[in-house]
Amino acid sequence: MSELTQNKQVTILLAVVAVLLAAIIGLLVWQNTRLPDPDPSAVAAQQGAVTDPAANPSPATPAVGGDFDPATAPAVPAEQTPEQYVNAYYEACQAGDYEAAFVMLPTATQTYYGDSAGFASTLQGYGVTGFAVQPQVEVDAETITVVGAQDAQGMSFPYTWTFKLGENGSWLCASRDMGGV
Repeated sequence: MSELTQNKQVTILLAVVAVLLAAIIGLLVWQNTRLPDPDPSAVAAQQGAVTDPAANPSPATPAVGGDFDPATAPAVPAEQTPEQYVNAYYEACQAGDYEAAFVMLPTATQTYYGDSAGFASTLQGYGVTGFAVQPQVEVDAETITVVGAQDAQGMSFPYTWTFKLGENGSWLCASRDMGGV
């Protein structure tokens, strides 16, 4: 066989391989665009996580609905204001003290993460680079809100923390919802 014939055969073979690869890639892309987005609760259940349909996935932490129970809500230490409490939460996150930050979260949010290890894993994955806390706002005599925002992935993710006055006069961390007011 001549060298020219061999070169033609190699060229044809390479062209066939390139066409087959392009067809396979095209088929994979086409199939992936036809698949519906997975149900977040089903994915989380498969991974063993506690789910809540009100969860809002974001590179910060999800807002999780749930009934406020004063008996189980984290209390703001007597020497802190709710604003200082939120600031301390973000400082703990920034310092990598995820156990301390986890126990400061509202009970429903703690339930969402399951434990401090799940919380730590999530926050580490977001790559948080900073935070800001706005002055607290007294909504009424028994409610204070504080907006705190974490910076991650080049964006700011605000959360509105709500505190309710407990029977003993201490402030209780009632909720934390995605978005600032």
